[in-house]
Amino acid sequence: MSRKENEYFAKRVVHYLNNMAKGNAKSTIQHFVKEGRRRTTVSRIIKRYKDTRKTEYASIPGRPTSKQMLKTQKKIETLLTKCLTASVRIVAKKLNIPKSTVSDIKVKKLGIRAQTQKKAPKYVKDQERRAKTGLRKIYKKTLRKTRTQRTAWK
Repeated sequence: MSRKENEYFAKRVVHYLNNMAKGNAKSTIQHFVKEGRRRTTVSRIIKRYKDTRKTEYASIPGRPTSKQMLKTQKKIETLLTKCLTASVRIVAKKLNIPKSTVSDIKVKKLGIRAQTQKKAPKYVKDQERRAKTGLRKIYKKTLRKTRTQRTAWK
């Protein structure tokens, strides 16, 4: 489950605890266990609520991303989606930023994978027919996978 889903579930648990169960933790836990949730998860949410009186999770530690970095990320995304053949080197040169930064943003933040062209043997005349059985199978498989240009996938 994602962070937002977990926070939403915590709000549901606290709402049930306060309004339906009237502060009774045991009946709240039983209700959500019947729903298919783990007993420890529900009890930890209740414990955290009783200690802090908050349902939201603590903020994620670390330095927050700057607005400039978000703009750069958007520029990289548009360059990579417009021109599928653009390499990290070309994008870095256009934006005047390091290649490692472009690569990190491309892979980690945007989740774009580049696929490169695979080479397959080119048979002439009756070579394909004469090829050994196993080799023919590999050849046909690589022919199907061969791409004429690199593609970006999300």
